[in-house]
Amino acid sequence: MKPLTSIIVQIALLVLALIVTLLRCWIRLWNERRALTIPDYLLWGGWICTMGWVICSAIALHIQIDNPLIGDDLLSDSIAYLKTVFISCYFFDFALYFPKASLISFYWWLIPHGFRRLRIAVYVGTAFVACAFVATILTDTLIAPDISDNWSIENQLNSTWNSWNVLIIDWVLNFSTDLLLFCLPFFIINCLKLRRRQKYGLVGVFSLGIITMAISLARFIVYAATNYYVDDASGNAWCTAELCTAVIVVSLPTLKSLILRSSDPKSSADRSTEGYLRTDGSRTAGNKIGVKSGLDKGHKLDDELELMYMAKTPSGRPSTATTKGSML
Repeated sequence: MKPLTSIIVQIALLVLALIVTLLRCWIRLWNERRALTIPDYLLWGGWICTMGWVICSAIALHIQIDNPLIGDDLLSDSIAYLKTVFISCYFFDFALYFPKASLISFYWWLIPHGFRRLRIAVYVGTAFVACAFVATILTDTLIAPDISDNWSIENQLNSTWNSWNVLIIDWVLNFSTDLLLFCLPFFIINCLKLRRRQKYGLVGVFSLGIITMAISLARFIVYAATNYYVDDASGNAWCTAELCTAVIVVSLPTLKSLILRSSDPKSSADRSTEGYLRTDGSRTAGNKIGVKSGLDKGHKLDDELELMYMAKTPSGRPSTATTKGSML
């Protein structure tokens, strides 16, 4: 792929991710009358870091026009190029993990403290993602014998950018966290009392993570098949596609309201500005999680779920505690 073509492709993907993210916020603020939450801000962090990666990629590819990579090892004689690609590694890592953090924070918000096993699963998932992120940053920083090797023309083969070991370590950590975040929601679905159509809808939403995982796997296969000798133009395009896809996939469930209409035009009035569904009273659900979608009021709010669990009061009478939120 030519450098100019790669830059155009990456900018197009970045703009597409921006449009989807803006639509997500527009739906939250104006269509659903809700305030932005931590997952929304973390997702914006992912897009901003993706933009930083694309800018670094464009600068590096532009430098290659006057200073092309030479030899079988694709070495550069430009210090500016080496510094740019080293900085881009950090933008790439942060852009990978911000969408993951957005999903994790959503799970923290969704699952009530009464569900001990699910909360433990979220704790473990959060710890694993945090450790993977720290390990990725440390690998990028410490893999070179001397950090100055990352912008040294003589020792550039020791740099983070040219290290096959860095690619393997970072990709394994990235893919394993994606797999964890993909599997975790299905444990939540098993605890929900839902109609079959609602369960199918949730499975479809959570399955969108396969798209990001497929692109990540394809990127790794391309590098492995070529023994890590992929030109920067093609490799950067693959990386940008993975980053933008992650941002888009996390935003897509929110966009459902653009194609679905509630049967009750006043349904949006039942939502608070923090994204919660207001309900009057409560109802028991035994030892299972219940779902309250407003049907007992004649509303059809299939996109709103309320997790309910039973707790015993000191008097011995059961009481309900709830956590409410939009699963989709």
